[in-house]
Amino acid sequence: MNIFRTLYHAPKTAGIERRKAYIVGGGIAGLAAAAFLTDDAGMPGKNIIIFEAQPEVGGAMDGVRREFGYQNRGERELEAYMECLWYLCSKVPSLENPGRTVLDEVVDFNKDEPIHSECRALVKQGHILSTIHTMKLPPKVQADLQRLMATPEKDLEDISIQDFFGKNAAALFASNFWLCFHTMLAFRPHHSLMEMRRYLLRFNLGARIEYLEGIVHTQYNEYDAIIKPLKLWLVAKGVKIMTGCAVTDIDLDAGCNQVQRIQARQNGGDFTIPVAETDWVFVTNGSLTQNATFGDNTTVVPVDRSTDDRGVFTLWEKLARKHEKFGHPEKFIGDIDQTKWISFFPTIKGYPQFIQKLEELTGSVAGTGGAISIKDSAWELGFILHHKPFFPDQADDEEVFWGNGLSGENIGDYINKPMFECTGDEIMTEFLYHLGLLEMKDELLAHTYVSTCMMPYINAEFMPRKVTDRPKVVPEGCTNLGFIGQFVEVQDDAVFTVETSVRTAMEAVYQLTKLDKDVLEVYPSRYDIRLLITMMKRNAGIKGKLTGADLPKINPFRLNKIRKTILDNLNAIPPYDYVYTGRDRSVPEKESVLHPKFPLDRDAR
Repeated sequence: MNIFRTLYHAPKTAGIERRKAYIVGGGIAGLAAAAFLTDDAGMPGKNIIIFEAQPEVGGAMDGVRREFGYQNRGERELEAYMECLWYLCSKVPSLENPGRTVLDEVVDFNKDEPIHSECRALVKQGHILSTIHTMKLPPKVQADLQRLMATPEKDLEDISIQDFFGKNAAALFASNFWLCFHTMLAFRPHHSLMEMRRYLLRFNLGARIEYLEGIVHTQYNEYDAIIKPLKLWLVAKGVKIMTGCAVTDIDLDAGCNQVQRIQARQNGGDFTIPVAETDWVFVTNGSLTQNATFGDNTTVVPVDRSTDDRGVFTLWEKLARKHEKFGHPEKFIGDIDQTKWISFFPTIKGYPQFIQKLEELTGSVAGTGGAISIKDSAWELGFILHHKPFFPDQADDEEVFWGNGLSGENIGDYINKPMFECTGDEIMTEFLYHLGLLEMKDELLAHTYVSTCMMPYINAEFMPRKVTDRPKVVPEGCTNLGFIGQFVEVQDDAVFTVETSVRTAMEAVYQLTKLDKDVLEVYPSRYDIRLLITMMKRNAGIKGKLTGADLPKINPFRLNKIRKTILDNLNAIPPYDYVYTGRDRSVPEKESVLHPKFPLDRDAR
């Protein structure tokens, strides 16, 4: 983060107090857009309306108490270099600690309870995978990874991970590198190679990835830790939030550049909102938890395959039919069997022995061990033990944890059917089998409410695509329309992160309001030679200092090709961010712009 640019208070946009902003979607992207409009651009809160189809804001960052236990669909893996997210959190007052911010609370909590795992993966019914620290890859896979990193995005469009690695894919997928990468991030072989490359370049996935030491967590679930204080702060500023209100269409001018009307529905009634050319509209064009369904201990969670109403996806489809520049939603939501999986969230009441046993076996206090993957699970089960309290109203005799299965279409190893066909009790039984703790089954299930959740579009953002399949934050020619969320084209950053949702909101607000303030740079880890060397050494199985024996043999007949590859890679690195402070960023790229009249010394006699 560049403090000089980030903490600068830009002059508010002229006349912004007379303009209005309409935000479609009350997830973190929509809430962040409202925050940047009020706090950075200077718009009065009363001029902002957020439309949210669900009864509560927060989108995927949910957490709610039901009759018999808690419901929590997803799990976030945050990290310290999510610059836009933490910039947002630095603005939001804490609900419990006067004078402190949400960012302060997160930092304090992670200083006191840092994540450190020594049980990253289990095999053979409750045995720690002893080889987890070995990230060595076969030479051919190393070469493929190097080729991937050196290939520009334009040459990776519509290619899956499986297709790129081809005959070497099996070796990649058998590696601990892939185990850590794919279970942390939910990537699967049929997903986008382009997105895999973005993750490898964006995040520090080489240094001690198996210890999970870079993961940041929050004191409570993300709704209570981030969404609730953000919502209350916005409401106190006068922002209006209309829950149970779905935007069904957006009317544009003939050139599809200016929003003229918003069509919406609330309580069964349709209504229209006229939009002035000086107003702004921010659209969340997709939701990872759209059409999510729920089950419990005795009920199999159904799959919602309906396409009549897919919320903001349906809105995006309507916009895409109006103009090519709004992207191609069908690339992401056309095959839910490639994008769905199940999560489960048990609430254990009056039986602390189970979590205590897992704390003993993993060596980690609940909440500090991060994600644990079961490598030999046919369902690809994984789980995270949460600290207590994970919810502000959580009783002293209640424990919660979160789990998922990335391959729920497979037959279980103990339960003889797919995870997709199982009740919560059956999922828990398969889970206990892999922990080697079946003897605790009857007692545990008697004390546990299991909320299961099927999310048809949870990995829709990972489907192979072209760069043009997602709309730009502000599409070409648009004067009062911006897109925010996980299905928007943003340079360098990776999807399936809270950071991308907040970043798109920042970019959309700054661009449309013409705010004289720089969007925060994506953390430039890809240019950190320390990280690159660490990744190279780990993938090559090298410990300690490099020696001559570690260097590859060079075929003299390939020198010209090697030289060309090196030059191409070096020339692909953008120039260093010049420290010139003016608005015209082209100045440092020119030799002269002032044309001084003093003669040059070479002309002196």
